[in-house]
Amino acid sequence: MKPWRCALLTGLALGALPGSATAGRLLIDHLGVTSQGYLFVDYSLEAPFEGKALEAIQSGLPSTLTFSIEIWRARTGWWDALEGVRESQLRVLRDPLNDQYVAASPEEVRRFGGLDSLAGAVCQHRLAYLPALTPGKTYYVVVTANLAPLSVEDLRELEEWLQGTIRSGDSASPSGVVGLSGTAVGMLLGFTGFGDVTVRARSENFVPAALQPPRAGPP
Repeated sequence: MKPWRCALLTGLALGALPGSATAGRLLIDHLGVTSQGYLFVDYSLEAPFEGKALEAIQSGLPSTLTFSIEIWRARTGWWDALEGVRESQLRVLRDPLNDQYVAASPEEVRRFGGLDSLAGAVCQHRLAYLPALTPGKTYYVVVTANLAPLSVEDLRELEEWLQGTIRSGDSASPSGVVGLSGTAVGMLLGFTGFGDVTVRARSENFVPAALQPPRAGPP
């Protein structure tokens, strides 16, 4: 059985599922409600690119970073009920031609001078809004982050996101904008030994009414 790495920080239980790459740390920074009454969770993934994951990205292997937010209703004497799931994905890759690191999603493509600056921009203090919850019931939130090598099936989707954005003024190579074929992806997977890495964080139990909106500042 693989060991679990657990820690307790600011009342939040954190768990890591160690794989062939070193896992980062996932923290739930804050559960709150906006002045308009919307519930939200503020979370951060620290040191997401380490060990074999770092080696893989530096070698040119694109990766998928997936964040999932599960909202659970705690029930006494019965299984807890899953009330909703929020999910978002980013593709992370190195663009050696421009000496940049790229975070791509269907909405935007962002470029960074280094992997640390990318991680700071896309992994720190992420906000996810929660669905309307039943007053008086008890809930908790489970946040999961998964870093995985890009599958060959997702390579074409990434090409579409990046087309015309990374190599401005240059035509795409025969292997595509990323410069990788499916065969090359398979070779890099074998070379780096990079596999899925998953980390999770669970919030404390809470009642929606106990989450207070921010106080208005002085007039």
